[in-house]
Amino acid sequence: MNKLSNSPLYEQVFEQIKNAVRNGDYKKGNLLPSEKELMELTGVSRVTVRQALKLLSDSGIIETYKGKGSVVVVDWNGLLSPGELRDQAEEYWRQFEYSTKARRVIEPSIAKQAAIMATEEDVRHLEFAYAHDKETVSEEETDIYIAKGTGLQSFHGCLWEILKNPLLKQIWDTTVPPSNAITALPLIVPVRQESYKSEIRKQHGNILEAVKNHDPEYAYFHMLQHCDWIYATYKHYFEEFCR
Repeated sequence: MNKLSNSPLYEQVFEQIKNAVRNGDYKKGNLLPSEKELMELTGVSRVTVRQALKLLSDSGIIETYKGKGSVVVVDWNGLLSPGELRDQAEEYWRQFEYSTKARRVIEPSIAKQAAIMATEEDVRHLEFAYAHDKETVSEEETDIYIAKGTGLQSFHGCLWEILKNPLLKQIWDTTVPPSNAITALPLIVPVRQESYKSEIRKQHGNILEAVKNHDPEYAYFHMLQHCDWIYATYKHYFEEFCR
């Protein structure tokens, strides 16, 4: 470890283990060395090792089990070569960036108008999508624009549906799918990582309350804040592949 580096020691340990996984030193299903062994290998404290392991867990590289240790859960080396992985990540990022920037322009206004127009039934659908954000929700259950997807997607779909404007479906079909089509990269996408789910739920909850209270300005503000957070979070995610 380079103690003179500007990077914190736990980030250096994180990078060292991540690169070992990337290079195939640790494969999917392998158990990482114990905390004590990692302390000896890296020359850092237990606190630093635990911070690095948490970052690895948050990134979807490992899962830690009490009494067992940390297990690698991605097949990184076997998926794509480093060059191919970087190229694919850059292509996904371009699609995601265009999609997310377009949604930042559109969705705050969607949320604002939804807060003005929402009926009791609309609010009920939105509450259903919010309550089922870990389940698969069908179009028949919620009248959303996407036939099948997680509640984290359908929450947005319900907001769009409140406006009762069929032309918006064309905009949805153009702008939203690219930001939900990241499936072939080895790290778990942030929307599915436990460390991010609570923050996303909090942000969606703020938007829901603003719509329920028919407060268009707060609905706009909270959706804008949500879009900016999503962009920043995924930018960091893609940098893991493109750096």
